[in-house]
Amino acid sequence: MKKINNYIEINKQAWDKRTPIHLKSKFYNNASFKKKQNSLKSIEAKALGNVKDKSILHLQCHFGQDSISLSKMGAKVTAVDFSRVAINEARKLAKELKIDLEFIEKDVLKLDIKKRFDIVFSSYGIIGWLPNLNIWAKVISRHLKKGGLFLLTEFHPFTELIKDNGYDYFYKHEPDIENTKGTYTDGGSKLVTKTCWWNHSLTDIFKALEANGMKLNLFEEFDYCPYKLEGMIEKEKGKYILNKRKNLSTPYIFNLKATKK
Repeated sequence: MKKINNYIEINKQAWDKRTPIHLKSKFYNNASFKKKQNSLKSIEAKALGNVKDKSILHLQCHFGQDSISLSKMGAKVTAVDFSRVAINEARKLAKELKIDLEFIEKDVLKLDIKKRFDIVFSSYGIIGWLPNLNIWAKVISRHLKKGGLFLLTEFHPFTELIKDNGYDYFYKHEPDIENTKGTYTDGGSKLVTKTCWWNHSLTDIFKALEANGMKLNLFEEFDYCPYKLEGMIEKEKGKYILNKRKNLSTPYIFNLKATKK
């Protein structure tokens, strides 16, 4: 456990360093967000449906754009992230926009806030930062009301197999540890961070949720990414694919819905 905690601390430091860059990036376009106050993509927005008056726990929320968006849609939101810098910026952003929601600085694997929610939500690039999916699924189940919904919108692990330097598909106990130059947004060319990453198969995700009192209701895949990431081109408005694999029909994103039994 001590070793795992060290890995998580390494990742916290990385996200503390990335957050100021992300805030200023064109990728997140915070100035535009402050005007429209909706950062959700259609993939997760359609899956969530009407969230008015629903209580939502948003896990791994970064600096809060999606959390604030959910609150603007009428939800009662509690959002969690392990990065102190990200949570502080999220609180500042919510205060500036006069949005009432709660941000908690906490490692999600240690979360126990003694509340139950209608929905637990997480999205885009969260699974690989988790060393143990069983503990993660316990946290989700613990915080859901009976019959409550869990929605995960995530990058499809298959895409790692077609990248030039992708990760393994199946889980390894020891993470891939890298010294990474830059970040996934613009503006961070001089940044170097050490990160620890665990890849998980779809089976790992399904089994962890089912073992912790969750019933899988929906699994759907999408042949595009709603974000323009490195090496991607736009095939249709707002839909991006890898340029090197543009002639290959590939899953980029998936939605997973599960309910608490």
